Amino acid sequence: MDFTTAFRSAAENAADARSRELALNLATVHERIDQAVSRAGRADRPELVVVSKYFPAEDVQRLYELGVRDIGENKDQEAGAKAAAVATLLAESRNSSSAASDSQRAELSQNAPRWHFIGQLQTNKAKSVVRYAHSVHSADRPKLIRALDTAAVRATAEGMRSNPLEVLIQVDMRSPLPEDHRGGAAPSEMLSLAELIASAEQLRLGGLMAVAPLGEAPAPAFDRLKQLSQLLAEEHPEATAISAGMSQDLEAAVSYGATRLRIGRDVLGERPRR
Repeated sequence: MDFTTAFRSAAENAADARSRELALNLATVHERIDQAVSRAGRADRPELVVVSKYFPAEDVQRLYELGVRDIGENKDQEAGAKAAAVATLLAESRNSSSAASDSQRAELSQNAPRWHFIGQLQTNKAKSVVRYAHSVHSADRPKLIRALDTAAVRATAEGMRSNPLEVLIQVDMRSPLPEDHRGGAAPSEMLSLAELIASAEQLRLGGLMAVAPLGEAPAPAFDRLKQLSQLLAEEHPEATAISAGMSQDLEAAVSYGATRLRIGRDVLGERPRR
């Protein structure tokens, strides 16, 4: 699919100025992705997760109407409220559309936004996150993984989930590795965490996530992440996702095999101040 052309066409038919802005930004980002994929000689294409941190539910609704389905959030308090607000906005839009048939409304319901939790997560927030998240990219310790599984089991029993929660391991790519434990799990912990996720009742091991270290060129870190992903796939062939790359370094991430790009600023603009 030619995403760049599709979003430029969507911009021409946008219902409002903000939707047009988002469509044009999406076209530009997808053009960058296509160029990076071509330079890397890849046959596959990374998925785009649009990070909506600090932006309103109405922007997520606009993104949805433009065709975006994968939305990233960093904080549970904001993400949970926004997921609920977006669900309400989309339901109201469907119900008010006299031209929409029952089958079209059902199809829209089945293609609801997929919420990706990408920030550091406290264990006591697991019960909340599993109620709306399609995927958690930031598992970095056994206690959190166990809490997510316990919460996902309960949410499934209560009818709040119908599928296992996808979980990615966040790996700290800083070198040398500091002692602050703020950037994810140490690479040496990756396989033990993967085994814990893979053996959980209501979790599904998706792969790895990392953030390029501040103040360093991203390529070496993404190269190390790619090597870790290959090591993980030897033990868990299904765990092929590599969540890496943001607005400032998506090209480097694509060149080292990223399968998901987490882009906020270059789609939605500079974040509002809180």
